Amino acid sequence: MRSQRSNRHSTVIDVAKKAGVSPATVSRVLNNSVPVSGDTRDRVFAAVAELGYKHGDAQLQGGTETRIIALLITDILNPFFPEVVRGVTDEAEIHGLASLLYHTAEDPLHEKRILQKLVNRQIDGIIVCASRILNDDLIALHEQHGIPIVVINRRVLHSMIPSIFVDFEDAAYRSAQHLLTLRHTRLAYLAGHEYSESSRDRKRGIERALQEVGLPFPSELCPGSFPSLEGGFQAMTTLLALPATSRPTGIIAYNDLMALGALHAIRTQHLQVPDDISVVGCDGITIAAHSNPPLTTIDQPKYRMGQIAMQMLYRIMNKQFSSSGGYTQMESPLIIRESTGPCPDDYQGDIFSIASKQEDYMGQRRKTADMSSS
Repeated sequence: MRSQRSNRHSTVIDVAKKAGVSPATVSRVLNNSVPVSGDTRDRVFAAVAELGYKHGDAQLQGGTETRIIALLITDILNPFFPEVVRGVTDEAEIHGLASLLYHTAEDPLHEKRILQKLVNRQIDGIIVCASRILNDDLIALHEQHGIPIVVINRRVLHSMIPSIFVDFEDAAYRSAQHLLTLRHTRLAYLAGHEYSESSRDRKRGIERALQEVGLPFPSELCPGSFPSLEGGFQAMTTLLALPATSRPTGIIAYNDLMALGALHAIRTQHLQVPDDISVVGCDGITIAAHSNPPLTTIDQPKYRMGQIAMQMLYRIMNKQFSSSGGYTQMESPLIIRESTGPCPDDYQGDIFSIASKQEDYMGQRRKTADMSSS
């Protein structure tokens, strides 16, 4: 007997519970993507019929086309993005959605062409994990064409464009604090592109940590470059050309690729990590744990970010998303490995003064918090 539940309320999760299988198995049966036993297929189709579930497959909807979402990423060669892509596509498969992947290459003209192509194709939703597309362009795309949009590692001030991100300012602040506790007083930042909001956030975090202990952050210790292996190598080479008395002993890189490039540049100068210079990355890509030496880094839950982005997009597409806007902030633990160690004795600053200033600052924060709560 057919359920009284309306079609639009039935989901793949409802079908999975009814059939006694996982949502992924339901998706495989309906998409016919992987061989499944006859008994399992019968149970899934019986649940579909009873619940009145409408899947994206054209055969199940009498000719209606499968809904398609697009995922825009910055650099297909960066190991950060495949984990995000996998999170998105695994979740999309559960909901019977097809996905298209676009590599923007950080080329503004190419990005505009992609957006126009998506409008022409009447795409059903977009997940943006690319840094150069302007927020105004995304808002216009949503408001003019009604296309649901979710962004990763960006903040868009619009009630119907949710953002999933890591607090990069706080992450860089914690990275700098880690190096300060190791007695490093000359820190440098291998920055990404100057237009990158997340790169500016990282810089602010480092500046804040240094200001708290009264240390300078001169501009020559903040070289910018393309956020790649080669970019990290070039930026680190620039720093290594400084006089020994000005050379930094602690490096914080925009991402893990730049940090790995920095490790290479340091080795070419016959210096050792971390004996001479300590290096911290950001992203937590898999290869970072296997570099030489293994890289200290800020970890990002990349797969989970992709999953959540797809879940949000699906809810927006199905009119189940509250127009509250807002952000989903993800955890970003500092993973300490062998690429960071104590500052060489010859380059240590007055660590006792630094420690005292840190304690004074934390004491003042605690006092302020106590006053606010009383």
